[in-house]
Amino acid sequence: MNYKSLAFVALIALASCSNFGPKEVELSGQINNLDNNYALLISKGVTDTLWLNDDGSFITKFMLEEPTYFTLRAGRIRNTIYLAPGDNLNVLVDITNPTNNPVVEGKCALANNLIWENNQTISELSRGFRDLYQLPLDEFEQELDSIKSMLHGKISGFGVTDKDFVSLEKARIDYHFKSLRYDYPDYFSRISGEEFVAPESFFAFMSDMNFANPKHFSINEYTGLVYKHIQKTYRDELAKDEHKGKSEFERNLMLFGMIDSLVPNQTIKDYYKYTSTSETVKWASLEVAKNVAEYFLANTQTTVYTDIIRKALDKRMLLAPGQPAPEFTLTGIDGNTYSLSDFKGKLVYIDFWATWCGPCKRQLPFLKTMKEAYKGKPIAIIAISLDDDKNAWVKMVTEDKLDGIQLHADRAWLSDVAQQYQVFAIPTFVLIDGEGKIIEYPAPRPSDPETGLLVDKHLKLL
Repeated sequence: MNYKSLAFVALIALASCSNFGPKEVELSGQINNLDNNYALLISKGVTDTLWLNDDGSFITKFMLEEPTYFTLRAGRIRNTIYLAPGDNLNVLVDITNPTNNPVVEGKCALANNLIWENNQTISELSRGFRDLYQLPLDEFEQELDSIKSMLHGKISGFGVTDKDFVSLEKARIDYHFKSLRYDYPDYFSRISGEEFVAPESFFAFMSDMNFANPKHFSINEYTGLVYKHIQKTYRDELAKDEHKGKSEFERNLMLFGMIDSLVPNQTIKDYYKYTSTSETVKWASLEVAKNVAEYFLANTQTTVYTDIIRKALDKRMLLAPGQPAPEFTLTGIDGNTYSLSDFKGKLVYIDFWATWCGPCKRQLPFLKTMKEAYKGKPIAIIAISLDDDKNAWVKMVTEDKLDGIQLHADRAWLSDVAQQYQVFAIPTFVLIDGEGKIIEYPAPRPSDPETGLLVDKHLKLL
């Protein structure tokens, strides 16, 4: 496959002030044991699809303006890769061995091997984060400084001759460790159970941050740290008495204003607004999602981001009240198949859940109470499991005697039903009327007193 990534070209041209000049790069490889036919290539908030051949192979070519970090996502596996103008890279990823170093060959193979080794060290540190964040501040800082110095030494001595990469990789590591430090007050308090009162000078290490660095724009650790700081600054401001009572839409406009005040580069500030708007379109009520997205579209200059938000809003509107609920046919725990259309004339309350999901399991007693309260009424309460492990679902439903309509979605999050109902997190609930049209998405949880009022209201309309 030869795929010209015009989105990357347009975005990089807007954000870049380098003297590299555009040159073609080639990324190829093979992804084994993936249960779908595509992978994703992500940078600066833009996602391009890499369609795989039957054997899992792919090849994509596109113009690149400057050295750039990408995320190659295959299923749930994410690998950070680096490409510079004129580079080529071939990767071999095995989904069944996610901790193995992907085999890389090509002009920038050495740099990408170094990235993988650095990320392994970072992952080991993350796995021990409880021990790390229980340390007193001085010991915590010493531990971070020691590991960061070791990684800097490895970068310098690894034999990579690309000076731009060496500079960028050291910066990437620095941003990661700054982010770890940034989180110390919160995580120390949560894990140790002792309140940490940050001294006034605690965040002084952020004073030298460039909040609009085009050369570092593709580094996730950089954009993540800046956005974390924007969010903290915003929350601190929002906590002031003068902002109490503001609507959710007004609060979003406050966040946009905060971004404007902190980030001078137009494309990068549009990126942070795009990031916030994407989350709003996913999670907020439909009214707020629509209002914030439309404001963003009317006040944003970066076309790549406005195009993505416009498509996201159009997709969200497919589940607006009055829209036909997507049809599905799934197999139940009893071996029978069930379709949404089977329940025409009844209200349908859908619970997307999984056995490993703590918040989902906390809703089960409320679901049981709800089923008993509406027994004999024209309402179908349907649980749809997104468990990857179907046996775990069968075991829990059977042993815990979960009654009612218990369905399983093969391919879990990648199933048609999860995709069509835009399930990004669980539990997610949906209420559908007797004609198969959306009443509310997401609907309130069974534990929410509003749920009974909403159901009673629409039962009277049947």
